[in-house]
Amino acid sequence: MDSNLIIIGGGPTGSFSALQAAKTGVSTTILEEHDRIGFPSHCTGHISLTGVRHLELNIPRMVYENEIKSAVFYSPSGKRFTVRFPHPVTCVINRELLDQHLFDTALKAGAEASLGTCVHSLLVENGYVKGVRARRDTKTEEFRSKIVIDAEGVSSTILKRAGIPTLNSCLMVRGVQAEVNKIKDIQEDTVEVYLGRKFAPGFFAWIVPRRDGTGKIGLATERGNPREYFHNFARHHPIVSQKLKRSRIESLVYHPISLGGPIPKTYYNGLLIAGDAASQVKPTTGGGIVMGLTAAKIAGEVATEAIQTQDYSADFLSKYEHRWKRKIGFDMKAMKHIRLMLNSFTDRKLDRLVSICANLGVEKSLKQVRDIDFQGRSLIRMAKNPRALATALYLLAISFF
Repeated sequence: MDSNLIIIGGGPTGSFSALQAAKTGVSTTILEEHDRIGFPSHCTGHISLTGVRHLELNIPRMVYENEIKSAVFYSPSGKRFTVRFPHPVTCVINRELLDQHLFDTALKAGAEASLGTCVHSLLVENGYVKGVRARRDTKTEEFRSKIVIDAEGVSSTILKRAGIPTLNSCLMVRGVQAEVNKIKDIQEDTVEVYLGRKFAPGFFAWIVPRRDGTGKIGLATERGNPREYFHNFARHHPIVSQKLKRSRIESLVYHPISLGGPIPKTYYNGLLIAGDAASQVKPTTGGGIVMGLTAAKIAGEVATEAIQTQDYSADFLSKYEHRWKRKIGFDMKAMKHIRLMLNSFTDRKLDRLVSICANLGVEKSLKQVRDIDFQGRSLIRMAKNPRALATALYLLAISFF
């Protein structure tokens, strides 16, 4: 199955890139290793409403599970800080349904797909990527193309095999999440964020509610076994254990999260890299949907331009990196510095931070928050405001996953 453009991965990034190319008439093929789109789901699906609008995703109502206008932060010692917007700023989506929607949209635009097809290496000829080798059923096949977009996800297996520099493993955390029913004492429109090294060293834990009383509970850790940290959090955290007293915890899923910022280079002769594979993920919170789709759109557009001009060189494809860096590069750098700062905080400092935030009257500074995905720019606008620290903490939480 030869195409002008091959995309590795049928997740949101791959499907959104495919959509951009296919709607212009470029022959596009998505190769997805799983037999089912959107499964297994590794993501909380908590994204900003401004991001949904900016990307023009046109998500069906059935994909939305909740809308969020408030966040509660718990410090390591149990201090509490609450902030509320007058209107919803984020939404909780069903990731499996979102993935399927974006995949179906790409197919309707003219893209083709091969499910159950596991790409294991790139085809390289005379220094140019010319397609991929993949296993389908029990056979290894070659899929040839003019350009390949690697949207395989955080594993970066194909890039590693090709000797291409990948993610910064020093800033990786391991996440775990479960579906939970009958959560006690939680507001329907409020996410809860739990800080502290005892339960989530190097990151944080969360509870994200749905409208029906169920929710998603999870955490990530820079060390140790995430399963053990999760069970310790659910069973022994003095606040969470009470909320989950009558709950049933099921469907545990595990996933690595890259917090180290984008990989050194996202383009080569005949190859573009997008989404989690490029570590286009917010270092503050691990959220990758809006950033990944922003880059995916640009990748699909640049691939189309290359095919139209018949120029597949790294020099031409460097347009992709220039464009996505103009869109999100500054914010990614700013968020990486924030992540490094947060990682240096002791539990005592986190307690103090939450106490300060609780006493600053943060609501008065929220009018300066225009886009929670682009946190670097928001922080610059807020730099002269004495309540900026509190608002920044809110920014970190309402935009995760």
